[in-house]
Amino acid sequence: MAVARRIGSENSATRSALMDGVEAVMRELGYGALTARSVAERAGLKHQLVYYYFETMDELLMATYLRHTGRVLESIEAAFLSPRPLHALWQVSSNPHDAVLNMEFMALANHNPSIRAESVAFGERMRRVGLEGIQRTLGDDVPDAATPIALGIAVSALGMNLGMESTLGISGGHAELKALVEWCLDRLEAREFEAAQGVSKV
Repeated sequence: MAVARRIGSENSATRSALMDGVEAVMRELGYGALTARSVAERAGLKHQLVYYYFETMDELLMATYLRHTGRVLESIEAAFLSPRPLHALWQVSSNPHDAVLNMEFMALANHNPSIRAESVAFGERMRRVGLEGIQRTLGDDVPDAATPIALGIAVSALGMNLGMESTLGISGGHAELKALVEWCLDRLEAREFEAAQGVSKV
């Protein structure tokens, strides 16, 4: 009779450290450098511990990806609670620190069916969160072409592209694009922001 192999606690600090190790390797060397040994060494642990806490490397990668997307979702939801949610969404989306992991996970998704499926599900969920958040923020008081779904995709896509380019060292036109986006967002959010601050309009 087969004996079930013991798996470490999901709340273990060591388990979390291994996921930190995955992120560190991906940031510094790329997903192609991920092995049980490279992850454990980066976490300051023995590589055998990878298979104590995770049955396979794929399971470790998925756990790390879910933790990463969970953080992204939390930051997006927090953005929509701020006084200027579209500006906050722009700041979150264009963060170059997150862009590194986003690029690596996107590349990994091309070769890992499980990560790809989860990426699709997460992307669709983010669209829904963005749509609902922008609808709450702006209601119907937007130009006809500026539908909530279009605004959400535009702000997120432009921000992500800017963040990715920044990590590669590309900066040409970034200041001008930031100024244009912020100019647009200022006008879209002006009425809601002033109303929230109790500013009357003439």
